[in-house]
Amino acid sequence: MDKMVLRIFQSEVEVQCNFAMMAFKDIEKALEAMERAVKRERNFMKEDMDHLWYSVQAFLVAAGNVSKLLWPIKEQHRKRGVELRESLSVRANSPLEPRKFRNHFEHFDERLDDWATASEQKNFVDCNIVSIAGPGSGDCLRNFDSKKFAVTFRGDEYPLEPVISAIKEIHRKASEEFEKHFWEE
Repeated sequence: MDKMVLRIFQSEVEVQCNFAMMAFKDIEKALEAMERAVKRERNFMKEDMDHLWYSVQAFLVAAGNVSKLLWPIKEQHRKRGVELRESLSVRANSPLEPRKFRNHFEHFDERLDDWATASEQKNFVDCNIVSIAGPGSGDCLRNFDSKKFAVTFRGDEYPLEPVISAIKEIHRKASEEFEKHFWEE
């Protein structure tokens, strides 16, 4: 790939990593606001919960965009993905590669259809902040486990800490690479 084009892709990786890191900070802030409300023995507001879920979704979308840049879906772009991953020293087993959780949020309408078809009890549980596991977890759609700092969706779990660590590392490397001129190695 042409160095100038590579630098442009590295720049977009850096931008999407920035967005993910901003969203992650917002997740932490929203959780802290809810924690303070509970300590003051008041209920947290719907806006607090909406802020959390807005931030979770923004984080997953930005992480998914990094994933798409590094692991393109279309065959004709796969070579670019390999070169970009190599230039940024991305690990082979990066937690960013899977896009399952981004897809849960982006295709929520389809997931809701699947739930409506598969659920026997129709116990619709969504947008919570609790630890949920075991029987009935298939009725729990979007859930945030604050003890594990993980998003769960119908029994699947996606820990966010490894993802943010990978994003920070890729962001650092993308920033370093983008600072170089396109003619530099």
